[in-house]
Amino acid sequence: MQYTKMLINTTAILTGFFLSACSSSSVSHENDYIYQGINFGSDRDAHFKKGVQDACKTADGDYTKDHDLFNNNISYRVGWEDGRLQCKGK
Repeated sequence: MQYTKMLINTTAILTGFFLSACSSSSVSHENDYIYQGINFGSDRDAHFKKGVQDACKTADGDYTKDHDLFNNNISYRVGWEDGRLQCKGK
């Protein structure tokens, strides 16, 4: 009898943990930067966005890169590299 109660309680607790892990999160995506259906994250500045746009054009076969920004602006460079990887083959 004691063993059965302990087994039921343990099962109930573990089930609660497993079910709580499957619940939806309350993360807001309203500030995410989405380009061509790809989510590039939230709070992206204008240089990052320009880099993504140029890189996606490049991935589509129209080589586009602002070399001055790429060499001197980390945000543009990261956006261009991320965009090139994400848009390639899309």
